[in-house]
Amino acid sequence: MTCTHAKFQVPTDPHGKKRYESAMKHVEAAKKAGKSSEEIHALFKKIMEFNPMDIESIPKDEAHAKYRSAMIHMKAALANGKSVAEAHEIAKKIRTGQTTGHCKQK
Repeated sequence: MTCTHAKFQVPTDPHGKKRYESAMKHVEAAKKAGKSSEEIHALFKKIMEFNPMDIESIPKDEAHAKYRSAMIHMKAALANGKSVAEAHEIAKKIRTGQTTGHCKQK
């Protein structure tokens, strides 16, 4: 049996690539959990269409806690005039646990 849906074009931009990698991790977990093909396709689509700057769309569960915190801080850093590179560094430190857990206030 062959898949009849269109071939997915893997994004070439850095954010798109990361979303794709995340989607594939979630797809593998969904397969192991016995999810249906329809559920897996819906999950993949949801992740690929995800807007990380929409903080409220990020799950509030334990599995997404670091990512959610990283995006909240990244969005605040950009709003406070930090460069994109600085904001990415802040988010990376939070996601990888290289922080003290305290925000620096101006």
